[in-house]
Amino acid sequence: MKPQNLVAALITAVLAVGVVSCGSDKSTAPAPTVAPSTTAAPATASVFGEDNTDILFKIHQRNAVAIIETVEERGGTPEQAVAALLAGQAETGWRSGLSLPAPATAIADIYGWRFAYNIGADSADAVRAATYTFMDNAAGVDVDPGNPVAYALAVQRTDTREYLEDKRFYTNGATATSEYSKAQPIAEAAYTELRGKR
Repeated sequence: MKPQNLVAALITAVLAVGVVSCGSDKSTAPAPTVAPSTTAAPATASVFGEDNTDILFKIHQRNAVAIIETVEERGGTPEQAVAALLAGQAETGWRSGLSLPAPATAIADIYGWRFAYNIGADSADAVRAATYTFMDNAAGVDVDPGNPVAYALAVQRTDTREYLEDKRFYTNGATATSEYSKAQPIAEAAYTELRGKR
């Protein structure tokens, strides 16, 4: 027998064994009798969005973490952290580096003020720097942080840069109080999601 014929015979034999062994549909193990579950596990919705791989989800969550950590670093209370989250959500939706409304040509920090830091506008460091200013202003506020809307607005209005409500909210009927009130449950949910109950 020639070597070529021998190789061809061996390849044919190996293929035949493989086809026969793969062709059997019978399982040697008994099939499980467990019925599949028809109830889905409850989905826990995040305040930052539905898809934790989405870039906005990550930005919002990173900025909220930076706000809370900065308030804690400065010795702030959970109520002050919620107020800072609330102000950031009401003013910019937890985004730093957005354009200020026309006719301004500058960009805003996370609390809606003209960005004035020498760091990346959309960075966590920019959020921390703005939160340092927020906490500096909070030191001069005599409002109970237990009322987060009133407290956050008092902190914003204490800033020496002059808080001009009509330059911040352009939606018909929107006021600082209405926008801050809308942001309160979102801020509280963010704090709870990141730190647990207050």
